[in-house]
Amino acid sequence: MRSDEIKKGHNRAPHRSLLRATGLKDEDFNKPFIGVANSFIELIPGHYFLNKVGEIIKEEIRANGCVPFEFNTIGVDDGIAMGHDGMLYSLPSREIITNSIETVMNAHKLDAMIAIPNCDKIVPGMIMGALRVDVPTVFVSGGPMAAGHKADGTPIDLATAFEAVGQYEAGEISEEELTDIECNACPSGGSCSGMFTANSMNTLMEAMGIALPGNGTILALT
Repeated sequence: MRSDEIKKGHNRAPHRSLLRATGLKDEDFNKPFIGVANSFIELIPGHYFLNKVGEIIKEEIRANGCVPFEFNTIGVDDGIAMGHDGMLYSLPSREIITNSIETVMNAHKLDAMIAIPNCDKIVPGMIMGALRVDVPTVFVSGGPMAAGHKADGTPIDLATAFEAVGQYEAGEISEEELTDIECNACPSGGSCSGMFTANSMNTLMEAMGIALPGNGTILALT
């Protein structure tokens, strides 16, 4: 195992001592070490619940005779960053995520990885990180957001909210209608409802064979 480089032999006694401080026992040093790259962040609708997803994944890793080590990456919500200089940070965040995964996985010689992305540049950032590390990797995304509905039952999504701004400025809808859309376009957690980067990338990962079936289409609500 790749992780034997940090856990086997008398010269790795200091390394094992540090690992014991995290709760590892004698028997754990004969098990594969699995990195759980989580992009949990409370600011992003598609990510604020990923800590719970991480806990489930770690339980399953332990149940299958391995040792999980969860670590986190940063994340930028393109929708919230849009329309101001915050968008300057979106694409660079992808490289930071890639570098973070490469750094943690290679510095600690972890044997495999489960990546938990969901939105925007976080998905490709994690894919690029996995390619650099080149260990067995599975992606488990948080799932897409449910579609919203206006007060009259009309289906809407995030794109509707962006379009509504222009409609309001053009005098085509009232402030009350704008507020109705604002309050109902994003009714749940999950990657933004609409064929944007997040949902297209999560679906693409299925086609690439690096994510579980349904990864890009099963709602976060489930």
